Amino acid sequence: MSSCIFILNAPPLSFTKLDLYSTEFAFNTTGSFIKAISDTFFLSNEFRKQNLLYYCTEYNSKSFIVVFDGRTIKYLGPSFFSAAHLLLRAKNHINNPHSKKGKLTPGLDVYNTSFENILEKHADKKLVQIKESPKEKQISLSKSALLQPVFLLGFKDIPNKYNYSEISLGSLAIDEQIIVTNYFIDQVMENES
Repeated sequence: MSSCIFILNAPPLSFTKLDLYSTEFAFNTTGSFIKAISDTFFLSNEFRKQNLLYYCTEYNSKSFIVVFDGRTIKYLGPSFFSAAHLLLRAKNHINNPHSKKGKLTPGLDVYNTSFENILEKHADKKLVQIKESPKEKQISLSKSALLQPVFLLGFKDIPNKYNYSEISLGSLAIDEQIIVTNYFIDQVMENES
């Protein structure tokens, strides 16, 4: 199975533990991004340890990247709550990295940097922007384009200096885009082997 890198341009980290139990929260934009974390690593009850997720966000008007490394991540399950609690741990780490609540678990890291630094780090790989579009989905990537893909989700504008291709998935929420992308990778790799 091919290893994939996902970069999510997520909303600011402004939710609390109490928000997680609100129905409105689970179905709003932030909830979809949190669900996308679990969907990056779980598909058909199989854990995708080869995946890496950069969750690009803001907290108190500063840019942060929360990194979920599938090879070493602990305490991530297929549920929304599992991913949300890891994000809360990252938020606590930003507030006070030396507190018990701010201790990061294995496979979870937080960096005070912007998404452009992550794009720069992976500029030598195949960058693929997954776009939400009112049009029907248009997917066409070859196996060679999937050898070391870096999928960009939730971005409206990507700086012109980066060379990337685009895939339109119609009007799907971000968590659904992740599921379709994982499924598509599986199908292409299976059909071309």
